[in-house]
Amino acid sequence: MNLSKKLVILPFALFCLSTLAGDLSVDLQKACIKEQLGAHSEIKGHPVEAEDFTEYCKCETGLITEKATKEQLNEISKKQSTNPNWLNELKSSAFKICLQPKGQLTT
Repeated sequence: MNLSKKLVILPFALFCLSTLAGDLSVDLQKACIKEQLGAHSEIKGHPVEAEDFTEYCKCETGLITEKATKEQLNEISKKQSTNPNWLNELKSSAFKICLQPKGQLTT
């Protein structure tokens, strides 16, 4: 393939990759919110709503998409019902980071 064809294809490929990442990010946020609602549904006298977890789930999703490899992201985009060990580890790491008070520096 000559250089001009590669230059034409490259922007398209980058667009497809960013679209996949954007769609996956939305799916991960929805899954996170659903998971959080389920985990907190037993709290008596304190109703929870999806909006209560929006910021946390944005943070968790951002960390997952930043730390996971392309292959890992591809795996969960194809099999969204799976929960591989590496994803659990990233979620655990995100939990520690995303629940820290804003403005607190970590070392």
